[in-house]
Amino acid sequence: MFAVLTTVRDALATLEGVRTCRIGMESTLSPADYPIVRIVPSKLQESMPRLTVRKAEALIYFGVAVHEFEGGLEALYEQLLAMEKTILAEVRALGDVSVRHLETILDEDRVDAYKLMALRVVIEGRV
Repeated sequence: MFAVLTTVRDALATLEGVRTCRIGMESTLSPADYPIVRIVPSKLQESMPRLTVRKAEALIYFGVAVHEFEGGLEALYEQLLAMEKTILAEVRALGDVSVRHLETILDEDRVDAYKLMALRVVIEGRV
């Protein structure tokens, strides 16, 4: 399953404007890491045909440092919603890995220094 996750990571790491893209959300993130993409798996399951295909429920976090923007929260939302669209287009174009978008979760403007969103997805691929 790790190879499937790295396929998603490698595709998203090439997106314009993404500074860091990793599997997992480290506690040591700093402003130098942003804009970020983080793929955080939460549940692994077998899929069909058994033992050759696995699926993972995951959150794909993406975000920017608030201090880098002019134009307030409206400008941040505009950029992040554009980033959401770009990420979805990239993962939908993957050949051997399927990524199904379930929903997008917003941070409700609760973090002062960063603006984050997360795609809740199911990632499925051959292992």
